[in-house]
Amino acid sequence: MYMVKNETLHIRVNETVKANAENTLSKLGISISDAVTMLLYQIPLVGGMPFDLKIPVTDEALYKKLKNGMKQVNEGKVMDADTAMSKIGEKHGFSR
Repeated sequence: MYMVKNETLHIRVNETVKANAENTLSKLGISISDAVTMLLYQIPLVGGMPFDLKIPVTDEALYKKLKNGMKQVNEGKVMDADTAMSKIGEKHGFSR
């Protein structure tokens, strides 16, 4: 179904961000206008942004997680991949 485009959006973006987006989108045969339109269609369909919005992990937080992971390895709190996949399957109701 075609809808008439009768509204205009004026947005400010960094020129490098715009150029990078245009370059990528052109390879897909999509204009920035079409990409924004796709985004606006998806928002009500999925009830929000159609991608995860996350706060980037800082180096300090990443280091803390890695350190905790190494501590678990050193304590022998590890399992082989088959066991891990079986446990994940049990938890989420699927099998390999």
